[in-house]
Amino acid sequence: MVYHSISRLARTQKVFISLVIISITLVATLAACGGASTTSSTSSKYGGNIKVGLDADVTTLDPLKSSSLYDRQVMLNIYDTLVRLDANNSIVPDLATSWVYNSPTQLVFTLRTDVKFQDGTPFNAAAVVFNINRILNTPTSPRYSEISSVKSAVPIDSSHVQFNLKRPFSPLLAALTDRAGMMLSPTAVQKLGSNLTNDATGAGSGPFMFKDWVKGAHLDVVKNPHYWQKDAQGNALPYLQSIQYVPITNGSVMYSNLETGTIQVADDLNPTDVPSAKANSSLVYKQEPGLSFFGIMLNTKVAPLNNVYIRQAIEWGVNRSEIVNTVLKGIGVVAQGPLSPASWAYSSSFAPYSYNISKAKAALAQGGKASGVSFTLLIASGSPLNTEEAQFLQSELQPAGITVNIKQETFTALLTDTSAFNYQAALLGWSGRPDPDGNMYSWFHTGGGFNDMQYSNPQVDSLLEAARSTSVQATRISDYQQAEQLILQDAPYVFLNYGVNEQATTTSIKNFTLLPTGMMEFASVYLSS
Repeated sequence: MVYHSISRLARTQKVFISLVIISITLVATLAACGGASTTSSTSSKYGGNIKVGLDADVTTLDPLKSSSLYDRQVMLNIYDTLVRLDANNSIVPDLATSWVYNSPTQLVFTLRTDVKFQDGTPFNAAAVVFNINRILNTPTSPRYSEISSVKSAVPIDSSHVQFNLKRPFSPLLAALTDRAGMMLSPTAVQKLGSNLTNDATGAGSGPFMFKDWVKGAHLDVVKNPHYWQKDAQGNALPYLQSIQYVPITNGSVMYSNLETGTIQVADDLNPTDVPSAKANSSLVYKQEPGLSFFGIMLNTKVAPLNNVYIRQAIEWGVNRSEIVNTVLKGIGVVAQGPLSPASWAYSSSFAPYSYNISKAKAALAQGGKASGVSFTLLIASGSPLNTEEAQFLQSELQPAGITVNIKQETFTALLTDTSAFNYQAALLGWSGRPDPDGNMYSWFHTGGGFNDMQYSNPQVDSLLEAARSTSVQATRISDYQQAEQLILQDAPYVFLNYGVNEQATTTSIKNFTLLPTGMMEFASVYLSS
């Protein structure tokens, strides 16, 4: 599974009015985003090489193709975004210094003029247009549905770019804090071609540059000596000399490596290791409620899961409390939909399913399968925790007459099979987004970039489209909650639990901020004994 506060976007009635105010304020406060500690002299912060454990290997270095959390963890340290999220989940400048809505369907960004990509070419409005057009010209990309309300991006001059929208699009800025907003060198992209999947040399403008990648072993990035951002004292960032990302699928091995200092940062810990991490004086462990959800994707176009009653039977046959309390040791909470308690659109009164074998059997009978059904559940290999969870699900569903056959494959193969619809069910989660649109549209709108369930409901589509087209938060909440009810009724995804954001490091890691998104950003991190 992909393990991963609350988004407080503008609450005004008109998004373009609120963003004018934000743009004015942010220009005035732009100076330094590094936030470096002043407890150590600047010179002592520079240098150092760290190793970071990831739950799975990276899949691709091309934001256009990526659907993995682990890709994001690396990419956000190589590529800059137009705007970014800070520790308070507020949207703040990155490559764009300010922005203003001239109308509800026309957004103009003012861009930094002191940034060069790592291949030496300039970042400018033409580069923004190139990157946005890459997405708009690739409907098969997971990015497409994230910004599909964008009609075009047009350069005004080298430091200003205008986004023309098909209709008002309230989640746009939030979408541009992630892969849809990552800016790559047009020259590097054209030079690398399809090799960009495995080689990002010169492509970014971020604090670290791609060095090499030995799949299954490590991915290395090194300091960008020409990075544009400074710390609060005006000193160059980043401090670290290099980062090596190491895939470690076994949670026990991950903790052992952290405990011995073989790695200095772990992107996630097994629930069984959390008490030890908290008690270990040589480690720092933090956690907070996350925006993530985890569960079972059901392919609604493949038998027997193309039968809604069979899917509902699985919903009734799963004991979510047992999963959270026994398998996850209370790390997380029971889920009933795509919006977690950390989301401003969450409804605590929404809980349509409980563990009820009688209702599961009744649903099977209603679906014409009173004698029972079976399906294959794909899970990522190498993780004892994934195996344990799948076995619990297997044992919970058996009394209802539902047989679960567990099949393990690498995380990369799992993503490949689900995106090609070559599966029946898969244990796969979502790391979550600050705007509810990011947890719902791409997953549950017809043709959405992550809708590997092949789910389609015109009512859900209409509600999600309506929520995108207004900035009135009360209206958006109503739309999302109505959509949630329909999604749970149709049962294309069995929501098991909402996750937490974790941060586990050795005490040598300093100035490391736990972000609401769970992303590990290292521009301001330094090593200290």
